[in-house]
Amino acid sequence: MLFAFIAFTAIVAILRPRDLRIQRKDIVWFAAFGVFGMGSVQWLYYEAIQRIPIAVALVVEFTAVILVLLYARLRGRKVGPALWYAGILSLAGCFFASGAYDATLRAVNTEGILIAALDAVLFTSYFVIGERLARTYSAWTLAVYGFAFALLAWQFIQPAWTMPWTTTDGDVWLRVAGIVVLAAVIPFTLGFIALRNLPGARVSIVATSEPFIAAVIAWAALGQSLQLLQILGGALVLGGILIAQTHRPEADGV
Repeated sequence: MLFAFIAFTAIVAILRPRDLRIQRKDIVWFAAFGVFGMGSVQWLYYEAIQRIPIAVALVVEFTAVILVLLYARLRGRKVGPALWYAGILSLAGCFFASGAYDATLRAVNTEGILIAALDAVLFTSYFVIGERLARTYSAWTLAVYGFAFALLAWQFIQPAWTMPWTTTDGDVWLRVAGIVVLAAVIPFTLGFIALRNLPGARVSIVATSEPFIAAVIAWAALGQSLQLLQILGGALVLGGILIAQTHRPEADGV
């Protein structure tokens, strides 16, 4: 959180300083976005994977796809049948792409599942609140203030002064910088740009491609095996995304 916040703040301060301005009435929304939609989602995910397999945690977390659609429907927005099909198809694809079908992963504990379920609820807030803020602010503004409030929340979990600042070698910090760019700056920038251009429900469906993309990268870069069912999962996710993006929303719809 700290390094991502520093990176985004430096980029925006140098290239787009006007994007650092926000209205006072939106501070609460940015706080909710950063604390719940970003900081808490990451924390609960880490807590969940200490108790249940990563694949299971991912599938439970990505039920947020359906929760976002349900929230939109409860708010009176129109959700066409195609989006429900796309959401279910993408979630099913996530199940297979993550490898959650593996019988060895079925022994899970209730506490881990409950934590992952709460994570899904907060992940829903990321798309819902992010969509609201993206109507007014740029992706850069969402990044700076989202990470700022997420960082503040993380001080209760892992204060910045407890990090091994003086005992960490320089080459490790270089790797950290690479991770910040590849795992935070690039993906979050693209995600925030997506929220600027698409309804949150559609962005959440696209997000289910994450497990399959991770599996492909692990196969290509680390030599890990890629199972046929994982490839099937990727195809299902792609199908869901295509359905969602080719379905034209109605007025007041998602």
